[in-house]
Amino acid sequence: MGRHGEQQEVLAKSPRRLPRKVMSVLWVLIAAGAVTFLLGATGPNSLRAWQIFLVNFLFWSGMAQGGLVIAATYQVTRARWGGAIRRLAEGMGAFLPVSFLLFFLLFFGREVLFPWVLEPIPEKQAWLNAPFLFIRDGLGLLILYGLSLAYLYFSLRPDLGRASKHSSLFARGWRGLEAEQERSRRVLAFLAPALLVLYALVFSLIGFALSMSLDPHWYSTLFGAYFFMSSFYLALAALAVIAVLGRKHLTLGGQIEQKQFHDLGKLIFGFCLVTGDFFWSQYVVIWYGNIPEETAYVILRTVEMPWAPVAWGVLISAFVIPFLILLSRRVKENPWTLLAVASVIVIGMWFERYLLVVPSLWRHGTFPLGWMELVITLGFFAAFALRYLVFERILRIYPG
Repeated sequence: MGRHGEQQEVLAKSPRRLPRKVMSVLWVLIAAGAVTFLLGATGPNSLRAWQIFLVNFLFWSGMAQGGLVIAATYQVTRARWGGAIRRLAEGMGAFLPVSFLLFFLLFFGREVLFPWVLEPIPEKQAWLNAPFLFIRDGLGLLILYGLSLAYLYFSLRPDLGRASKHSSLFARGWRGLEAEQERSRRVLAFLAPALLVLYALVFSLIGFALSMSLDPHWYSTLFGAYFFMSSFYLALAALAVIAVLGRKHLTLGGQIEQKQFHDLGKLIFGFCLVTGDFFWSQYVVIWYGNIPEETAYVILRTVEMPWAPVAWGVLISAFVIPFLILLSRRVKENPWTLLAVASVIVIGMWFERYLLVVPSLWRHGTFPLGWMELVITLGFFAAFALRYLVFERILRIYPG
């Protein structure tokens, strides 16, 4: 069966609409998360509401952008394996427009989240001021997300442009399949490397502005690189989860086989080592330098309660367990064991984002993780899942 036949088979098997129960549950979770956040942000628990909002913004936005970076990496390296996996990665970018809007919502919580707004630091005030932060980061996200959506458009256009009944956007100006494929190859050859470079720059800025600046007296020149690399690692783990579930629920069983899971598992293993190396490189320099303004950040998270158990949990779940288990070829080839390991990584990386944000803001002895944080997090999850599923059903995920 040729590529066109495979695409038609996917279309034939894929249901036209999402099940009503799934849609209803997702919308209920989104509504519950939004209401809980609004009530929390305007009430006595405003700090808890805003800090968990920021945690989830960094987590889900990093996952969404990381998905398109994975797809761009396919293009740059001219990879030929796992075309359907590349399509699954591209679908994660459907959350980017939502992420862009949520970023500017942070402006209303600036006095709660950023200590330097109410207590400016004179030597850093030129950089750490709210208008400049939201202008530079907003402009960076606008360019990065715009380039990402342009990449997504030209990647999908050859496959979807013929089916004008599915999307007139992709059929507009159709010049024939061969001409459109050649045009997309030329455009993507330019967009993919530009996207990789811009991702590193913009997500370094996001890491500096929305995470490191929460403790404005602490600094690390390596933090930006660690932040964008860990987002890419998170996206790979999330992609493995989606790929395993997609074999059944997205009717891609014939396109994702044992060898694709093995290759995806090797990528996760490799970037577990790379991300862990960035983490270790940052830690060992701080330890060796032993400068109070640097060590205080690490001591707070690794020694003091209630954060120390979370830090050890992150280290074990996001790095130690994947490293040890993914040494096995059988684990990487088995979709269900790969799903288990990838799920542990995703959960571990959520707590890693939590650990980057919350200890810098929360000055009470209690552990701020309860029903409010759970409902808001489920709301973000539902928004991401809904955008992904609508993308898959409307635009349809082709083998690539």
